Amino acid sequence: MCHLILARSLITAVASPRLVQNFSIAKINCKISNRIDHVINEWLFFFKTIENLPFSLTGFRTKQLCDGANSSAASTCGRPLGLGFNFKTGELYVLDFKFGFLVVSPGGGLATQLATGLNGTTFVFPNALDIDQANQIVYFTDAGAIFLSRNLSTIIQSNDTSGKLYKYDARTKTLSLMLNGLSGPLGVAVSKCGAYVLIDEYIASRVRRYWARGPKAGSSEILVNLPGSPDNIKRTISDDFFAAVTILNRHTFQTTSSLGQRINGDLGIVEATVNLTAQYTNNLISEVQEFLGKLYIGSSTASFVGVYGP
Repeated sequence: MCHLILARSLITAVASPRLVQNFSIAKINCKISNRIDHVINEWLFFFKTIENLPFSLTGFRTKQLCDGANSSAASTCGRPLGLGFNFKTGELYVLDFKFGFLVVSPGGGLATQLATGLNGTTFVFPNALDIDQANQIVYFTDAGAIFLSRNLSTIIQSNDTSGKLYKYDARTKTLSLMLNGLSGPLGVAVSKCGAYVLIDEYIASRVRRYWARGPKAGSSEILVNLPGSPDNIKRTISDDFFAAVTILNRHTFQTTSSLGQRINGDLGIVEATVNLTAQYTNNLISEVQEFLGKLYIGSSTASFVGVYGP
């Protein structure tokens, strides 16, 4: 399976400012996946010790039914959009379009459903997930009903602000709503010390910073405005962040530029920009993950994972 082959090579993220120069590209082709974007995240670290971890979202799914070739099977098979390992327990947290928030035991097997909503409100489009490892907190987003349309022009022009940020405390097993009014929250990343959480707002073309700890705890602010729509955001080992940004023609909604932007979460500045447009013409990039001096690029529309490096 393409996801697991890639996973073995991605152990953790390593920062290098030289990444923005002299790129070459290799393509990892995937026979089945238009969602390879969201699996390139920190859970891949754990495949150093746990390889080929088998798990299922539902007890009745089969390889024949849920091999990724049949997009209409998502309502039956599920569609995991966010994944993250708890490094202390070995549990794999899963955020699934159909089945909500789940967890898989370290040995694999059938996923346990933790929540499908909160206080009578059902998750609509659960999307991005990241874990504060030190404090055992899982942060995840619900992007909002507008994304059910799957129509890019409708989504971009909607100015929707129905997105939400949730927090799950793995120690107390409690779920809380931390922030609402988000404009297409497709990415979430926790700072190394857990003081704040960065949220990519796809519709509003910006990154928001939510303070989880300290004197500003519970408040949020716009950290930086971006030239296009950011999908996932991932923290590097040096505690800055890479956002996957797509710039669209607002008349045709075709991709004009694809960028990986390195963001300083403390200062709110874009430190470097990697132009990926030549390799992703008319495609949407959705993730930029840094690992051992290379960038791994995910896409929700391309049939390969791009590997960029010197």
